[in-house]
Amino acid sequence: MLRKSMLFFVCMLFYVFIVNAQVVCTPDKTSISSKSGDIFVFTVNNPNPVDISIKVYDANNKYIRTLHEKCTTETLFKIPWNLKDTDGKQVPAGKYTVKIRTGLNLVLDTSFGNNGVIGENGIFISPKNVRVDKKGNVYVLDYGAGIIYKFNQDGIPADDIAGKNKITGPASPYWANIAVDEDGKIYGTSGHSVLVYDGKSGQQIYHIGGFFGRDVGWEQTKGGLGWPNWIGLNSDYRLYASCPGYSYFAAFDRRKQGMEGGLWRSKGGTPGESGDTDGKKAIYLANAYYTNRAGITKWLDKDTSVEIAYGINSFTDPIKKTNEKMTDVWGVAFDREYGIFLIERTPVKVIKISDNGFGFDFVKQFGSPGNDAAKLEFMAPKDAVVSPDGKYLYVIEDGEPISSTNSSPGLARMVKYKINYTEEKELSISIY
Repeated sequence: MLRKSMLFFVCMLFYVFIVNAQVVCTPDKTSISSKSGDIFVFTVNNPNPVDISIKVYDANNKYIRTLHEKCTTETLFKIPWNLKDTDGKQVPAGKYTVKIRTGLNLVLDTSFGNNGVIGENGIFISPKNVRVDKKGNVYVLDYGAGIIYKFNQDGIPADDIAGKNKITGPASPYWANIAVDEDGKIYGTSGHSVLVYDGKSGQQIYHIGGFFGRDVGWEQTKGGLGWPNWIGLNSDYRLYASCPGYSYFAAFDRRKQGMEGGLWRSKGGTPGESGDTDGKKAIYLANAYYTNRAGITKWLDKDTSVEIAYGINSFTDPIKKTNEKMTDVWGVAFDREYGIFLIERTPVKVIKISDNGFGFDFVKQFGSPGNDAAKLEFMAPKDAVVSPDGKYLYVIEDGEPISSTNSSPGLARMVKYKINYTEEKELSISIY
């Protein structure tokens, strides 16, 4: 009996050791000459199915490239780095840090608003979009009220729009989506245009696009919009606007008024009502409502046209051992390091995927029905955005019926989470 007890004890110790064993990442060398043509190769030992993120940063902690970000069951594998950044450019000589993170989780930021939440006091009717500017100020479009609200990073109303923290919308139809640029200008889609507002006075200063008339295909005149919904910006003064009802989206020079800024119009694909950009040439759009918002598609801006790179509408979760389809994707939030958070409304779910340059990899999924934000519970999530520093995820939940078959309302709130990991390690390497 004693021998059996000892054997059980030893087995349990072995089990605990395996479960708690950590991911180990080892470089084949610690320094390389940039003129040698050599590369780094990292060997990863992984004892359990887990999400693993391996990314490179320079001496100033600036993101350089993602080498690996996915949930994997592989126990031993190798990852190369060819000394190039995410744009395919050779990095300069210097010291670099490789960060290895596992156990992605979202932790409620209780210092924000009222214990991590804004809206539980009934301030919102039906919030639809959330955006963050380069200073970390947060903007919420309450579609039901026709109001754009502005908050500071801590959730306190930012009373700097003509002494208020809001802009009241035009007559119906209200804005369908919003964006905020590097200068603080606020953009809102309405009718057949994108209206542009001064971020200090709250006054409309011009509009982008216009009614296409009979030229829906931009065959004679560029710049027409057909009930634009989602809008996004990149760093090259471009504005993207999707028109799901007409099955296209378009690019504009946002410095120009009316139809003068029209650049190109997409053909094919199913661009929908939500999306995000990488700030450069990539656009990530959820698929349209007539596809049941099934997954997302990556598009590449080719300056005078746009092309589809690849998409994702299902994934395998190695932890849960399930094969799942993506449905009712409403929120798309780029994390500044080629990871993307997706918000599913029904069933309730927050999904993290990563863009590996050739396709999408599944990282992790969270969330369940309910009203406890600390437990990642939602009734009807609608949109999300990641802060410019990549540290926080904001999730919007609206107050409308959950679906056509479920008349229960959502909670009409905004929730702020810190993007966290249970384990983080660093390796130092250098290029000379």
